Amino acid sequence: MSESLIDLTESRLLAREQSALDNPDELFYCSYLIGHLNLVAAELPESNEAFLHNVQESLDNAFAVDQLSDQDKSGIKSLWKDVCGETESPVAS
Repeated sequence: MSESLIDLTESRLLAREQSALDNPDELFYCSYLIGHLNLVAAELPESNEAFLHNVQESLDNAFAVDQLSDQDKSGIKSLWKDVCGETESPVAS
């Protein structure tokens, strides 16, 4: 697995986190996603597809047990979708 997708995804989330310092909700969403990303990355997924799948699976499992509001779940999902969309183009080459 190329570490470039993990690094790119993390750097995009960290950049979003820095720009969200005045938005507590987005700051929380970024931190939440970075935590899941780091847990999945530590397992050294075999491919980019496995990495993306494992992060999504980690989020789905957490949403089933975490007591997050629907707004928080929606915000986290939306941010993850945005970050995945941002990372697809540069990595596809």
